[in-house]
Amino acid sequence: MKFLRKKEDGFVALFTVLLVSVILAMALGIASLSLKEIVLSSSASEGSKAFYAADSGIECGLYLERSTVIPITSVSSVTCNGLSVPVSIINEANVGQAIEFELPLGASGELCARVKIMREVTSGLGYSTAIDSKGSNMPCDDPDNPKRVERSIRVTY
Repeated sequence: MKFLRKKEDGFVALFTVLLVSVILAMALGIASLSLKEIVLSSSASEGSKAFYAADSGIECGLYLERSTVIPITSVSSVTCNGLSVPVSIINEANVGQAIEFELPLGASGELCARVKIMREVTSGLGYSTAIDSKGSNMPCDDPDNPKRVERSIRVTY
């Protein structure tokens, strides 16, 4: 008896390689989506930290502004969050008095708020005081970190 051999010797190997390639492509796609979701959720968390730091800076600035009747430029330091920080006097166009300070926040200063208080704003904007606070998710002494996220809040009245 003679057996006829068909020419299908490489079909199983080719089918296996094709199947493994499809499964690998699907796995890489799912891994890529998962990585993007992780980065997005981490970014949202860091943005929240920066926003809350900016909010704390606004509260500190409002407290200082409301409790200081004398020219605000005569204040040499600010005490917020149990910490006393130095104040810098700045010159702004169309502003009578302006100061700024950096406020480290968190248990070990891992967040930062940069606050600027401007009194006697005379540019015809309809308010006389503006407080700007820029919060970040990094310490105040690390301004050039590429993972730094900032959020800003402005209060005017």
